[in-house]
Amino acid sequence: MKMEKQRTLPMKEFITSLKKLVKPNYLKAMWPVAGVSIIFIALVSILSMFNSNIAASLSMTVMMIMYGMASPVTVLFALLEILGIFAIIAALAFFYSFFVVATQYTYQDKMAHPEQPVSAGSIWMHYKHLRKNQLWRIILYIGLFTFLWSLPLNLVNALLVSRISGNAGLYVAWIVRILNDIIILWKSIEYSQSYFLYREKQPQFLGQSMRYALTASRRFMTGRKWNYFAIVFVVEFLPMLIWTLIFGGLAVYGIYTATYVLTYVGIILLIVGLSCYFPVAYATAALYYNRARAGMEMDVLFKDTFKPVADLTGEAYVHEVYVAKQPAEQPSPAAKNKQEKKHEAKKDE
Repeated sequence: MKMEKQRTLPMKEFITSLKKLVKPNYLKAMWPVAGVSIIFIALVSILSMFNSNIAASLSMTVMMIMYGMASPVTVLFALLEILGIFAIIAALAFFYSFFVVATQYTYQDKMAHPEQPVSAGSIWMHYKHLRKNQLWRIILYIGLFTFLWSLPLNLVNALLVSRISGNAGLYVAWIVRILNDIIILWKSIEYSQSYFLYREKQPQFLGQSMRYALTASRRFMTGRKWNYFAIVFVVEFLPMLIWTLIFGGLAVYGIYTATYVLTYVGIILLIVGLSCYFPVAYATAALYYNRARAGMEMDVLFKDTFKPVADLTGEAYVHEVYVAKQPAEQPSPAAKNKQEKKHEAKKDE
């Protein structure tokens, strides 16, 4: 498949464009994005704490059952509670993923129409119009393919750790884990443009497999992975890492010195600061896609992916008639000998 020469985006020019995109409407975008993010983090943290408490009590209940001091029904209810909490966390994660995509689409439209503000109203409008039944399949495909790519190393890690004891086993486990993290990061970068490419061809995705968005994203990122990684590292990861080290360190210091006021202040400032920076992170993804796709032919990225509409509707098979396969006729012995003699005569010639 021939594709046009890929070009990278200069870091300095990208950061300048990002400031122009985010700065005018930062406060309007910050309140809904930070607010939803803080609520999401708080709910997930509370539910996770409940789950850990239930799991701790479950282990105690199992021991009590062994001594005849509890009923197995108690274990069943505890397991159902854990599964229910996991289901709620998954639902919240899907909701927040849709919210992130809606915010990215809002910034994308802001680049096309500078007069459009990035605010709670515009984000909510995009959220309502999302085809969530299609987006959640993209999310699942990304999770599934990333898991399958990391599965071999996870199995190798489990086998080696069980066979190698001592420090050697720990070193091997760390090496395999680092390699596994590199694979997960690599595949995440490859699939990072799936939501934007899906939006480019959204009408054509009706009835089609959503994994075609991942295929197009892999093709889109050919020759761009290191450039994308560098921009994301400098613009998104590095500022959030520095903020986490400062206020996360403050929280740890408060625990170490038993000054729990510092712990609470550190945790609150950590969560609030990261949430307030999320608009920059979401705008970065939208800006990178819009800049990188300039001059690129979208049909090339989706080549040999979508199935014909006639195949999807079944129209192509309406007049198809099944004909049973007829057994091949076996030649008689006389005809077989005659063919062999002709073949030998040709060889002699």
